[in-house]
Amino acid sequence: MEQRFHLEAAFREIDTCEDIEKLRELTKQIITAQENEKAFAREAAAQIRLELDAAAAKRFGFV
Repeated sequence: MEQRFHLEAAFREIDTCEDIEKLRELTKQIITAQENEKAFAREAAAQIRLELDAAAAKRFGFV
């Protein structure tokens, strides 16, 4: 619900903006935020994988 609110607010700002420089800046911010989220998700998945591997190794006596 909160995500949808933020999206709608951003869409309204983009729709009403007539300043090309502001639109460029908004686009760059969106792309940067998206790439940061993807990097965070990749890092979190890698960390979870390591923790699961360590737990499995310990459980089955490999460590």
